[in-house]
Amino acid sequence: MRRMLQVCSLAGLMALCLVKAAASPVAGTWEGIKDGVKAATIHVREADGILGGSAIFYIIRNEGSGTHNGAATPPLTMVGTQWDGHVLRFSVVTADGKSIAFELRITGEDKAELRRPAQGDMPEDKVPMVRSR
Repeated sequence: MRRMLQVCSLAGLMALCLVKAAASPVAGTWEGIKDGVKAATIHVREADGILGGSAIFYIIRNEGSGTHNGAATPPLTMVGTQWDGHVLRFSVVTADGKSIAFELRITGEDKAELRRPAQGDMPEDKVPMVRSR
């Protein structure tokens, strides 16, 4: 009986090793538009169970006329990524060395909200995101 239990346990462990983990529900390419202007592109990838990626932000400047003009930042590498099953927390470091924290909260299938909490002189900001895969 003990031998049978050992064999079954070993077989179960081997089966677990062979099962490929499902893709992370946050992995993919996310696009955000705010006020009719592209605001962000977030690329999230998973490699060996570790999440990482990059973010491109479109610098939106109010020209005083109510219209916004923007230019893309270079891709900024995500650092300090943390995933709790609902929210991906990460930071990016800008060209001038400033670290900015973000949260990507899953709100539905292929839908999320990108949030930049208030920090320093920057107020909180939120952008609806859609996964384009």
